[in-house]
Formats: sequence, C-alpha cells, structure tokens
Amino acid sequence: MARPDLQQELQSLETKWKERWPNLLPSTLKQAHSSIEELAFLVALETIDGDPRRPHVVQVSMPPHTWFGTDVPGGRWGIDNPDTQYFLVPLEASSSYVITGRRHAPGPIDSNYSFSDLDGWRTLANIAHDQLQVAPDGSYTITLDSSPANGRPNHIQLTEGGDSLLIRNTLADWSREGADNLEVKRLSGPPPDAEPTDDVLEHAFVTRLRTLLDHVIANLQAPVFKVPVNVLPQPGKPGDKAGFLVTQRNALGHFRLQEDEALVVTLNPGGAGYTTLPITNVWGVSPAYWEHQSSLNNHQAFKNTDGTITLVVSAFDPGIANWVDTAGLEEGFIMLRWQRLHQLDEDPEVHSVLVKRADIAAHLPSGIVLCSPRERAAQLKKRRAAFQRRFQE
Repeated sequence: MARPDLQQELQSLETKWKERWPNLLPSTLKQAHSSIEELAFLVALETIDGDPRRPHVVQVSMPPHTWFGTDVPGGRWGIDNPDTQYFLVPLEASSSYVITGRRHAPGPIDSNYSFSDLDGWRTLANIAHDQLQVAPDGSYTITLDSSPANGRPNHIQLTEGGDSLLIRNTLADWSREGADNLEVKRLSGPPPDAEPTDDVLEHAFVTRLRTLLDHVIANLQAPVFKVPVNVLPQPGKPGDKAGFLVTQRNALGHFRLQEDEALVVTLNPGGAGYTTLPITNVWGVSPAYWEHQSSLNNHQAFKNTDGTITLVVSAFDPGIANWVDTAGLEEGFIMLRWQRLHQLDEDPEVHSVLVKRADIAAHLPSGIVLCSPRERAAQLKKRRAAFQRRFQE
C-alpha cells in the first residue's frame, strides 16, 4: 500500500468517490480520505489471502488496534457492525477443505458461514447459527467440497463462481461472549501456483478495489440516499440486499442532524433473538464504537414495558441510558439489523421521528431509564473494557 503508484490510485479513487456525491456536507467529504484508506487495507488483506490453494482464516473489517505489539490500521467498510467479528477464507470448487471451530461458552449470539462471490456480492450457500451442529465441548467442523451434502451435517457444496467463505460471529454481550477459534485445512485439489510477485498482487489489488468501490456506490450508497433523510424505512425481507447476510432482515436509512436535533427511534424486535441500531459515516465506516456508544443492541439497551426499545440518536447526551452517540458525525448511515428470527412471530418494525432537543421528553415512553453524567462515564468504561476482550482471548 505504500507504493507510490498505489497511493496515486487511492487519491484518484477518493476524488471519484467524493465527486459522485457533491451534496454531502464539508465535514463528511473530509471523511472520504480515511475511509478509502480503511477500504484499501481491507482489500489488501483480501488480496494477500486470496489464494484458495494456500488458505488462511483472516479476520477483516476491524478497527485500528494493536496485535502482539504491532499497530494495525483499520479496515472497516460496508456499514460494519460493531457487534460482529468477520473472518474470510479463500476457496475454489476444484479443492476440498475442512474448517475446524472451537466455541467458548456462551459463544456468539449468532453465527453464519456464507459461501460467497466476494467481488460480485452474492451468497451462494449459507450455514446459519441454528443449523450448525456443535459438539458438547464446543468443537465443530465444516466440510467444503464440490459434492452435495448427502446427509453430511455442516457441509457446504462449492460451486463455480464462489471464491470465499465469509464467517460472521455476532456478540450481543461483549463482556461475556466471544468469537470462535477458527482454522482451515485444504485436503485436496490442484497443486498451488507459484507465489505471486508484488507486481501481480498490486494488479489484483487495484482491480478488486475499483470493483468494490463501484459496488459501494451503486449497491450500498445509492439505495440509501434515495430514502428521505432522517426517515427509517421498515425492514425488508431476508436477502433482499446484495452482499448482506441472507438470514437477516434490515432497514437502512441516513441521518443529517443539527446540533439541537435528535432522532427518536422505537424498534420492535419482532421475535428476533438479536437486533441492533449502529451508525456509520456515509462511506460505510463505523466511528470509534469502543469510545462512543454509537451502537446499541437488544441485550445492551433497556426495553420498554411492551418489549419495544426506544433510543435517541443525537450528537448531545439526552440523559437517557439508550443514547446512540453520533460521535461527531453531522450525517451518516443507520442500519438496523434483526437476526435469529422466528418465522411464526410478528414482523419486526421501526418508527422514527425527528425532534428538537427541547421536545425529546414528549416523545419518550413512560419509565424510560435515565442516565446521569456519572452513570454515563461508568457505562462507557464498561463498554471499553468489554471491547478490549476481543484482543485478549
């Protein structure tokens, strides 16, 4: 990434990205630089680990962090979920593989194993959380080859057109839950090609980055910008959006808030075992969610007496526990997610209203849990400590 020609390519793509959306606020346009740097680091990881005949499990879409004494830059993108840890494995249909997993109680609230066409944003097969068979000791294996399952549990049939396994481990309680340990082994297939040179990797990197940026513009940003600002639509059906989790229902909108404005949001879990409201910038990158309460899920938030959840999205602290901090963003994206759904339960739904700061109380349900500055400081301290567990276990 430090190569001068790659840096020049990044500058060109950044200019293209900003020129596509000329009506964004000046503060938002300034975020494009750091956002494309994160997107590029993600693509660099995908490219270097892109050989299906030398596969590794690589964690992606992570914020900046320190790992065994090394400062690692951020690689967030695509409206990343602060609750989800993402892992990627390169695959090909002419080879066979086994994924070995180890789950630590209580494990993630949700997990999915999606055989995908990474550049085409298509999911070709998926093992959902409730379909995965896990042994009493927390171990499990997933087999992947070109043959049908024929009764084999935890099997994914590899087909032409797919090139990756995207693994999502979603954590509802950061202080208790953790991601699985994961390993991949290639069992059979054609012999590996020669190790690629840096020039070959650079060409693949640029090609993939250009393709991904076009997808982000056309399939991520454009549909969200068509939704009226500060209005959250009702969730679509599972798998209705390219590239997103096929077992998930979600609702995407964008906010643009003045300093004295807030978005009061009430969501109905609708029988979902997990639901969340996080924010990102309009380039799809989350803020520092370990320092800011910029996301809340149904296990972190306080519920109303009827089981719904009311949250306030704002730049200022409204004095309630269910505050979603915009973390310095004047505008950004909101992507509500409903996962672990039961088909027989009522549909999930969301309602939102834009209000002035002085009018927030009139739009809150009775019994809403308040939060003093001292309690907020303790809330954030607990959040930071829970987040750091991801790098300690």
